[in-house]
Amino acid sequence: MTYQATRRDVLGTGAAVLGSLAVGSTTASAALQTDGTTVTFLHDTHVHGRFANAGADGLNVSRYFGLMNDIAEDTDATLRVGNGDDLASSVLSAVFDGRHVVSTFNAGGLDFDTYGNHDFDMGPEVLRERVGDSLFTWVSANVREGGAVFAADQGAQQYVLTDVGGVTLGITGLITPEAPEITSIGENTEVLDPAAALQEVTEQIQSDGADATIVLSHLASETARTVAEEVDGVDAIIGDHAATVLEEPAVVNDTVLSFVGDEYEYLGELALGIGDDGVTDHEFALHDVGASSAGTDPFVSLVQDHYETQLERQLDVVIGQTTQPLDTRQSVVRARESNMGNFVADTIRADVEADTALMNGGGIRTDTLYFEDASEDNPADITRRVVVDILPFPNNVVELEITGETLLAALENGVSRIEEGAGRFPQVSGITYTYDPTAESGDRIIEATAGGEPVDPAATYTLATNDFVSGGGDGYSMLSDTTVLVSSNEGALLSDLVINTIEEAGTISPTTEGRITRQGEEN
Repeated sequence: MTYQATRRDVLGTGAAVLGSLAVGSTTASAALQTDGTTVTFLHDTHVHGRFANAGADGLNVSRYFGLMNDIAEDTDATLRVGNGDDLASSVLSAVFDGRHVVSTFNAGGLDFDTYGNHDFDMGPEVLRERVGDSLFTWVSANVREGGAVFAADQGAQQYVLTDVGGVTLGITGLITPEAPEITSIGENTEVLDPAAALQEVTEQIQSDGADATIVLSHLASETARTVAEEVDGVDAIIGDHAATVLEEPAVVNDTVLSFVGDEYEYLGELALGIGDDGVTDHEFALHDVGASSAGTDPFVSLVQDHYETQLERQLDVVIGQTTQPLDTRQSVVRARESNMGNFVADTIRADVEADTALMNGGGIRTDTLYFEDASEDNPADITRRVVVDILPFPNNVVELEITGETLLAALENGVSRIEEGAGRFPQVSGITYTYDPTAESGDRIIEATAGGEPVDPAATYTLATNDFVSGGGDGYSMLSDTTVLVSSNEGALLSDLVINTIEEAGTISPTTEGRITRQGEEN
């Protein structure tokens, strides 16, 4: 068996294993009373290239598909569908370019997926290859290339007509219109207005005789609601770019909208009753994957184990060199300017082209001075493992629009617990500041500049940071209510971004430059 074998390929030798899986509780389809056909959608993926949720036992891809198996035991007509943002970004993605996700989805029997912005993170050529590797079908109404759907030659379609349980479904997909600004779609890829594109495709689906029209959606929830209002004839919109969770679907213009977040915390089960007049009713169940009694999918587990074993080997691959020691010592990153702190902050600032950047020192780990003998004449090799160890948290880059007053408050927060060695200490880019560690907390910033000029409390600045900080982590509550320009769902995984930056540079030479000064001390 190859690691891209489908469930169909392995059932001959593994059916007995599937028979041992526990049967789940009452399903949404069982609760639906209809004179027509019930079709159940198990949704959605949006896994960001990861095999598991960080720090959460049991929330992983094999358990996720195992729960699908349990539910499918009690349903007559079932489709397993995704909503994009599956191939990236994660450490696994940086190593395998999304092959690992396609392989697990193939093994788990996914039926359809659509493009999310992160699926283009490795560029359009890589995505075309992954579409070609997929035994499920990618669909999109609004991602076009040369007038056709993106990756048409590799098997993608604008929509698919599929017969399920005696009814014909038209299935298509939509990507966020922001994709060209937040990912690498390429010069020849076009993203159309979602409502206009969906209207066109819905009319084609209906003229082809479909009994219902289903959209796999990578639109933010509010955009999806607007599209539902503007486009008639859509029966369901499944999935959300912004990872919204609805305990019960919303209904807008007779369109059922079902959103269950992202990654592996929840699995949605949407049952649609379909009769001669289309969708007549629906039932829904939001399944907590961690609380379920489901076992793992044995075939997905095989694939997962294979790639995780390979990852361990690939982490020791050299990605570049440094001519300087890399300083992640806790006494430095949580109190003083660090050259590794500078490099990380510069990297996230450049990625979103922000005015400034702030990286919490506690997000830089290992408490080590790497490559002490590194020099221009004796550069040291950097492996992926080094970067992953330094940046172990699954944090994504975020860009905010903030006032100078908020920036100063953020810096004050960053130095407010310096005596405790707190992780909130700010490593920065595009910013310089001087602080007095002996002053009262909240009154320690003596001076600060942004772009070489004193920070103006009334001015507006763009700030790059990570989603932990932007969400108010480490005391940065002043950032949680600011305007978000690039959300965590759009931004790159921090470790992946740093790995790619080192690979592209070949050799790095990060230094300290006097960005951070402690009052009364030489920097």
